[in-house]
Amino acid sequence: MPNTLLAGRRAQLPSPRRPGQCLSRAELADAVNAALDHLYPSRDLTAYYVDHRWVGKLERGEHRWPSEERRAALRNVLNAATDAELDLYNPRRTPFIGLVVDDQAPRVNRPMRAGDAASGTGLDTNSLTPPDSIRPTVDLHPTENQHEPEPPHADQRPVAVGTPSDWRAWLREAVLGHEQRHIVLSIHQLEGMLRHGNLAYQSAQYSDLHQLPRLISGAESLFAEPPRTGDVTRKARTVSGVYLLASKLAAKLGDGELAWTTADRSRCFALIANDPALTAIAAYQTACALAKQGRPTAAEEVAVTAADTVARHKLHRTPAYLSAYGALLLHAAVAAARGTNPRNAWAHLKAAESAADRLGRNSNELWTAFGPTNVQLHRISVAVALQDNQRAIRTADQVDTSPLPRALTSRRAQVHLDLAAAHSATRDSDPQAMLQLLEYERLAPEAIRLNATATGLITKLLRRERPRHTPGLRALAGRAGVPDS
Repeated sequence: MPNTLLAGRRAQLPSPRRPGQCLSRAELADAVNAALDHLYPSRDLTAYYVDHRWVGKLERGEHRWPSEERRAALRNVLNAATDAELDLYNPRRTPFIGLVVDDQAPRVNRPMRAGDAASGTGLDTNSLTPPDSIRPTVDLHPTENQHEPEPPHADQRPVAVGTPSDWRAWLREAVLGHEQRHIVLSIHQLEGMLRHGNLAYQSAQYSDLHQLPRLISGAESLFAEPPRTGDVTRKARTVSGVYLLASKLAAKLGDGELAWTTADRSRCFALIANDPALTAIAAYQTACALAKQGRPTAAEEVAVTAADTVARHKLHRTPAYLSAYGALLLHAAVAAARGTNPRNAWAHLKAAESAADRLGRNSNELWTAFGPTNVQLHRISVAVALQDNQRAIRTADQVDTSPLPRALTSRRAQVHLDLAAAHSATRDSDPQAMLQLLEYERLAPEAIRLNATATGLITKLLRRERPRHTPGLRALAGRAGVPDS
């Protein structure tokens, strides 16, 4: 059977020699050979070099399980986290199909699907669960065109999300606690759980992150003993991704110190993996942590420095590197705006727009959500940060979020939070601000309690409330956990 996943990945990469055309088989072979030298600088891998005929055999399905070194090089060039994303598998092995077990979550009666295998099985059920989280794990498929998680079943109880302080305490215990049970998970289980966690985060389904403590403990167990040489890159990349996810959630919860700690751990493992793109994303999270600490100028500097490093890399034109570069520039733009440096902010946005044009699509490489639409959404965020609220509102009228991958609920909802902030600048626009907050809640109901900007805007509207103009404000405040007095 032809390997359409691998061939499709190649078709998404631009040719370095023929503008407007995709990477040829020969060019992919050259890139794989360069990646072998890059990934294994201390070894002579001349015997592992490939040519266009070898690539053809892979794409025709004549060969499904190259050596570990060649698979690592393919993953590096084609921006894949696992062999499965390239439809590479060992035909001598039978995959184990199982479900995640969580005794603290209610049972859901549904037939097993093939995608359930990615979530792993046999996990320790005594690890921490987040405050009041009672939603069961939802199977999420990490495909190029990602889909939203399936809706809850009718017999499922509603989600009850704890306060931000509860969540911060839970996450700190998961990352910094020393009394956790040692959990051993296979690399396949960790990779599946990590994809699940990233999609849950981007879908604003934060209660689905209840397995994060297990994920962290399982990731650390990978390096409890020195891994074999061939395992180091893959394992280090996975551990780096786990700490990236923890850093994202810490930043979302407003814990800048924990976001910094986890971003630094992610960077260390990205360096062990010798993965410059992943190192750049760790720098992105470091910049986010600095922003949460009220240090926008430092955040901008970190993001710009990392973006410059990515731009000098030999693979800078590939989707993963373009996405890392563009995401860093978008963060630099918002940081510059918060640091009241409009000139830098708009310059960074212009550079990010150029990167998005080169990428040519709305993507989610390295979980960055980078693409032309996200650049336009950041124009709104920058305008709001610069208090140019009318510009933000005008820009929003021209933005269509439908081209974004469906799973990016959080990114899609953010524009309504930005518009709520823009409208709240004047009391006369409180009704419009209220409507934007309600739309934000509709798209991301769990985020309304955890996002400090959202709760701050609700508090602001409550202080100058005119009930006839903002009906339902107190009910919204109740759902968001904001005191009404």
